[in-house]
Amino acid sequence: MKQTVHLFWLPLLFSTSGITALQAPYGTPNFVSLSSENWPSASKWASLNTSLEGRLEVLRPWAAVCYSSDALFDYEKCQAVLTGYDNDTMRETVPAALLWTNWEACGYGNGCPLNYSNPEIIHDQVCHQGTTPPYSIAINNASDASIVVKWAVENNVKVTVKNTGHDYLGRSAAPSTLQVNTHTMNDISYIPDFVPQGSSAAPVSALTLGAGAQLNNIYAYAGAMNFSAVLGACTTVGAAGGYLQGGGHGVLTSAYGLGADHVLEVEIVTADGSVRTINAVQDPELFWAVRGGGAGSWGIITSVTIQTYPVIGIGASLLVIEPNPSQNLTTLFIDFIALLGKYQNELVNSGIVSVLVPFEAQYILNFYLPTTTSHMSTLYPFFTELLTLSSNYSVASNTTSPTMFASVTTAETENIGPFFDALNLYGASNQLSSRLIPQASLSTSASIREVAQAIWAGSQILNEPLRSGPPGTFGAVPPFLLGNMPAATRQKANETGANPGLYEAAWHVVFAIPWSVDANKTTTNAIMEAIHTATNPLTVLGITSSYQNEGDAFEMNWQQAFFGYKYANLSAIKQKYDPGNFFTTYKGVASVTNLKAYQCYAEDLSATS
Repeated sequence: MKQTVHLFWLPLLFSTSGITALQAPYGTPNFVSLSSENWPSASKWASLNTSLEGRLEVLRPWAAVCYSSDALFDYEKCQAVLTGYDNDTMRETVPAALLWTNWEACGYGNGCPLNYSNPEIIHDQVCHQGTTPPYSIAINNASDASIVVKWAVENNVKVTVKNTGHDYLGRSAAPSTLQVNTHTMNDISYIPDFVPQGSSAAPVSALTLGAGAQLNNIYAYAGAMNFSAVLGACTTVGAAGGYLQGGGHGVLTSAYGLGADHVLEVEIVTADGSVRTINAVQDPELFWAVRGGGAGSWGIITSVTIQTYPVIGIGASLLVIEPNPSQNLTTLFIDFIALLGKYQNELVNSGIVSVLVPFEAQYILNFYLPTTTSHMSTLYPFFTELLTLSSNYSVASNTTSPTMFASVTTAETENIGPFFDALNLYGASNQLSSRLIPQASLSTSASIREVAQAIWAGSQILNEPLRSGPPGTFGAVPPFLLGNMPAATRQKANETGANPGLYEAAWHVVFAIPWSVDANKTTTNAIMEAIHTATNPLTVLGITSSYQNEGDAFEMNWQQAFFGYKYANLSAIKQKYDPGNFFTTYKGVASVTNLKAYQCYAEDLSATS
């Protein structure tokens, strides 16, 4: 049985009083920068290097070896960069690389990119350091993390943590920081009868993951060991980092809850350098906050243990729908979103995941059903109504089976993972904004249509800078409607620090645009502004909540959008465990956004102002 988290330590009521709950007296850390006279001396860096067996590394941007004007230019080494430039696995292994290059730059033209579409040696430009930290240190365990934290606190050096660099808010890098690289901490172990430390709970089957364990390896291990776990869709993600700290959604979320709902124990190094094993009975308030309360705010997580389940099969219906080109495509777009919206609450409440990606001339619509909780018959009313609209929509492709995938691992490796990987242009630039659509907004025909119209309007805003086909862009982009919200654990929303908007949602709507270095400054600024404002039509409807892991780095009312009424409690916990605000992170709990480490966000923000 899953262990219950007792909330006796929380205030009697969550504050819902608005902005007054969002103004805690946060500490402002006095971090040093490279230009500061207090930047650690060479001997201090050498001391850190010695204490961790020579694993300190000076960082320059990955592509510096491909800039002929750079001191690091090396033709042979550049060939490996050119070959792997758009490869996610390669980028994840390189400390200086992130998955999307806009987050490697400090404003337009202040990075070290290659051309995503045709990477080649650069002869006429300068490679800038951008957001790349000047140093990186690889850690192997919690003891290493403790050494790093104590050294960094003593020397007032801000740390950034990187596993894969799969962060849509660019938080895996920052100038004048020490990167803590967890990527090699990739141990995975199955425990058939796990009991959290200090607990008298009944044993459950569980999986302990090192901070660097990635979903592709975890799913493979689960397949080999014959169990299932509640994890994410994009297999480039590291499970123990931002994924679980942000909440974490995936193919089992509608039926089983968020990834954060299934965390049993966490090993974390806090700002005082302590190695803590936290769970429902040991540091329960920190355990609550870490599970969904935001990445990077609480310490360096070195391992997590999550509950597992017997093998779960996945049924699926994979459809391609084509609107009638002789009719008004705007009307058909809105009508189709409204049609799916009519059934979406029932679908998510039945444990069924829906994914809608509506291009103008083709709608990709996938349904996924855990065979342990859900039934294909729940889809029949939607299918029946869709068939009555055959003059408006034709089903161009239909692959449906109640037992399509024997396991979650099979579904992820054969379909879901490749599907989402194909939508991500690794090595290009990419930015997101999003809104969580509450079930209440899909409760009447009128409200459903308002939501559908707002999504269409957001899509028009998003595509405005792309209409003329400027260089560096890849054509029109669709919105993403992800119906994998945690209906199964809605009544337990206060048992984790995750955004309450996740538990209330039926859809997670994402707006995104990829672009390359061929886009000039005017185009780049227009793209960033379009992404930032695409959520406005939904915001006007009072839909303001957002999933922080796939949100807008320039969200204005970010406390409410990313954390909701839990922000005040998260703030109090933050002040208890990190009173100096050492683990401040951009737009995380207790974020102090005017720090030198965040100067690159200020450069980008000017494009959206």
